[in-house]
This record gives sequence, C-alpha cells and structure tokens, in this order.
Amino acid sequence: MMAINAVSSVHGMLPEIKLTDSGNSGQGTVSFRDMLLDAIYSVNQLQQESDSITEDFIAGRTDSIHDVMIAATKASLALDFMIEVRNKVLNAYEEIMRMQV
Repeated sequence: MMAINAVSSVHGMLPEIKLTDSGNSGQGTVSFRDMLLDAIYSVNQLQQESDSITEDFIAGRTDSIHDVMIAATKASLALDFMIEVRNKVLNAYEEIMRMQV
C-alpha cells in the first residue's frame, strides 16, 4: 500500500521574516534584497529537485510518477509565483518613476 503525503502550504516554503522595531540598530532584520535572493534560491532548488526526480524516473531508478508530477508542479507554481512578484515589483517601480516630485 502506498502512503499519501500531504502537500505543504505555500507558507511553509517562504523564508521566515523577523520583524523588529526601527530603533533596534538593524539587528535581527531581513532586508528585501536578502528575502528576494532567498526566494530565488528556493525556486532554483525546487527546479533542480524536479529535474533530478524526472531524470531518475526516465532512467528507471524510480517508478513513482506521482512524485515526478508533484515535484514538477511545485517547481512550476514557485516559478509562476516568483514571476508575479517580479511583475508587481516592476509595476511599483514604474509607478514611482512616474510620480511628479
């Protein structure tokens, strides 16, 4: 009998962010740049895992098509999410650039 693993939510894939008071001289905070780089790294890791599982399936080292499809879907959703975040950041930047000073 095959065990069914639960699909983790998106919240579990996001890095934790520590919020602090502005008077805390920057200790314990996460910059937007660091958060974005961590997210990009996570998307890359999911893509590499998907590629690895797919190669294992093609080579016959595994016979679980379910794991292959789940890994591919996770990687695809993470990439789609990252693209949407990029689009929102670019739209915000363009909006700021259009502001009259």
